[in-house]
Amino acid sequence: MGSYPVPQIKGWLDAVAVLGHLVKDREALGHNRRVAQLCVRIGRQLAMTTNELRVLSRAGLLHDIGKVAIPDQILDKNSALDAAEWTLMRSHPEIGLSLLGQSRSPREMLAVLYHHERLDGSGYPYGLAADSIPIEARIVAAADTYDALTSDRPYRKACTPLEARKVLLEEAGRGLDPKVVSAMFAALETPTVTRSPERALRNFLLA
Repeated sequence: MGSYPVPQIKGWLDAVAVLGHLVKDREALGHNRRVAQLCVRIGRQLAMTTNELRVLSRAGLLHDIGKVAIPDQILDKNSALDAAEWTLMRSHPEIGLSLLGQSRSPREMLAVLYHHERLDGSGYPYGLAADSIPIEARIVAAADTYDALTSDRPYRKACTPLEARKVLLEEAGRGLDPKVVSAMFAALETPTVTRSPERALRNFLLA
């Protein structure tokens, strides 16, 4: 991926173009799209409005944009990160915020910044807890966790969907919002519409 700093991003189309240009790993791009799509499905289960779903789709797609500043040798490492590497990795939400600037909805920005916060206050970058974490960030966190668990990573093979659900149940109320986890399970059990999910996501991004 690139090296920080990256030129200031001026708008959502610019952000998506930068993301596609800089994220060379196709699986990383696939992860971002799947998280965005799952965020929207969770939001629908929670009866969120069209504008709120649009926030979720954009935040889900760009939640990890700060990783363009993290060296490949850290992102692709197939063993545990050391303390210095973890410090750098945990800086990606704040880097993402600085890359995206101030031209977007505050709700979208907060979701990018806080998607690694945990309900019990043990997350990063600020150790927020419970309802002090915006709902959009809590939704991105759950979707991100599920997709990460069910995808191959350099340091482990993918979990099965059933195994991933067990992990999320264990994390519900501790790291993840139980209401969001429940909505995600309902979304996963609800058939998707026949139109292309990629097309539906693009419609949200461009609206």
